[in-house]
Amino acid sequence: MKLNKRLIYLAAIFTLVLALDQLTKVWAAEALTLNTAIPVIRNFFYLTLVYNRGAAWSILSGNRWLLVATSSSATIGFTYYYFKIYKKSKDITLIGLSLTIAGTFGNLIDRALFGEVVDFLDFYIFGYNYPVFNFADTALVIGMGLLILGIYLEDQIK
Repeated sequence: MKLNKRLIYLAAIFTLVLALDQLTKVWAAEALTLNTAIPVIRNFFYLTLVYNRGAAWSILSGNRWLLVATSSSATIGFTYYYFKIYKKSKDITLIGLSLTIAGTFGNLIDRALFGEVVDFLDFYIFGYNYPVFNFADTALVIGMGLLILGIYLEDQIK
């Protein structure tokens, strides 16, 4: 069986993003002090360790198994969609899906194993303290943006 180079490339993106997410979470949990902001760029970017027992903005906090089930379903659904379209879709769509799956799976690992997600990237944007997040969240947001853009571009070509 000949391995598809495109599939290997996209699996590498998934693996690298997932590894970066998990390794940085371990680092943050060991190196940072809970709820203590360490300035990287004053008034803009801080490293602040928090544990999130909910989803985005801590919604559904304390509903571990609902969040595990939702994240599992999303991971399975996105993965199914990925394999359904990967032969005929644009690279931007597939890269978006790879990032989305990696982000969803990265936070799923934390929720399933520990009941909470490690967050540590803390930004102040125009005076607003954006909720603390992690690399899985970043991959999810960028991935969804690329996925939407890719689907839009593919629709424009038809």
